[in-house]
Amino acid sequence: MKLETIIGLEVHIELRTKTKLFCSCPVKSDVSANTNICPICLGHPGVLPVLNEEAIKKTLLLGLALNSEIGEISRFDRKNYFYPDLPKGYQISQFFLPLLKGGFLEIENDGKRKKIDLERIHLEEDAAKLLHGEKGESFVDFNRAGIPLIELVTRPDLTSPEEAKAFLEILHLVVQYLNVSEAEMQKGEMRCDANISLRPKGEKNFSAKTEIKNLNSFKAVEDALNYEIKRQTLLHEEGRPPKTNSTRGFDEKKKITVLQREKEESHDYRYFPEPDLPIFEMKSLPFPLEEIKNSIKELPLAKKDRFIKTYDLLEEEAKILTSDLALADFIEKIISEIKTESEEDRRKFVKLATSWTINRLWPELVKPENFAEFIILISQNKISSASGQKVLEEMKKTGKKPSDIIKENKLEIIGDVEEIKTIAGKIILENKKVVEDFKKGKENALQFLVGQVMKETKGRADPKLVQEILRNFL
Repeated sequence: MKLETIIGLEVHIELRTKTKLFCSCPVKSDVSANTNICPICLGHPGVLPVLNEEAIKKTLLLGLALNSEIGEISRFDRKNYFYPDLPKGYQISQFFLPLLKGGFLEIENDGKRKKIDLERIHLEEDAAKLLHGEKGESFVDFNRAGIPLIELVTRPDLTSPEEAKAFLEILHLVVQYLNVSEAEMQKGEMRCDANISLRPKGEKNFSAKTEIKNLNSFKAVEDALNYEIKRQTLLHEEGRPPKTNSTRGFDEKKKITVLQREKEESHDYRYFPEPDLPIFEMKSLPFPLEEIKNSIKELPLAKKDRFIKTYDLLEEEAKILTSDLALADFIEKIISEIKTESEEDRRKFVKLATSWTINRLWPELVKPENFAEFIILISQNKISSASGQKVLEEMKKTGKKPSDIIKENKLEIIGDVEEIKTIAGKIILENKKVVEDFKKGKENALQFLVGQVMKETKGRADPKLVQEILRNFL
């Protein structure tokens, strides 16, 4: 029996705002437990929520960047369920009238592009955080309770764990590019619930689905889905495919999923309109939507395509340089410093800047103008690669200009051929055994002599010129 895999994701992303969604408690992660709390986010009786305007802006920004449709009106609802990390006994979320519907995100997997359609993007408050002790006891940290949380729900368009991972990776980049969230998964700022089912190829109806809860790394998502595919395939082959929806957790050590409960349906949460927050019309928002549209930056895949086309970069080079917005901005500032009419010189400069940035510099960035000067000195053979590494390290430590570092440390490349000849002659006289080895046909003996000249010149000589002079002498 041939089976096909159907995957949909629910991604939760904490927004980068100064305060929580319905109160003025600060959003900070580096503080002691239960310090950023107040009666509102603790759900005390009689308190009233006040909506955070910045959270609305950031949600709409992400939605517009992902081609979602903004509804005419929106409202919040109460999602009722009991859990120790939910101080009110309900969560203020959106169910009936979310901020955004539809949209898509383009992913790249195995060299191919694919559009993944979105169902909705809505805003809700985060729950508190449960901490479990070694003796089986549990504690609750309410600092996270009430932090603005985006929930992004995809259509069941993903067909493999690799596609699911690719979706999360590009979404992670997008929210960072837009400054919507830091999305640090190890801190729980971006989490994922993955829904998966298998069905016979050609079948149109969906089978019972399994939701894997609270996955907090790209690898965990991929591993959990791979395990579920194997588990559900076996059930189909045994003639007992899953009949009911279920919720499972993922054991990262054992790389297996574990049954938690039968999955709840929407009616189990007894949704009803949040009575303390009114319906709001999008046209009556206290800020213009045009302002948000104009703040959308170039997104990662578009930037990568432009880098390949404009700067003649390799696919992998462009992928690395656009994997971090600061890095992408840095390389573009460096390239903007080049002043040349020759296309050949420009290409050479870009290649050198790319190579040195990826292999020697990133993620320790220096001033772009200083790094541009450094690349120019390398391209003009004013310093050797060995000296270049020393200059770069000093630039990182002190922030000085490369020309000043070179002058202070006498690192200029030796361009005087007669000076190099004198040093090469001295090295030959001091290493007669090595010279004899070279004459016997041992080519690596020459490399030893080159190394000795480079050592004598403290890396300031041109290795190619040194080799040429030594070979002529020998």
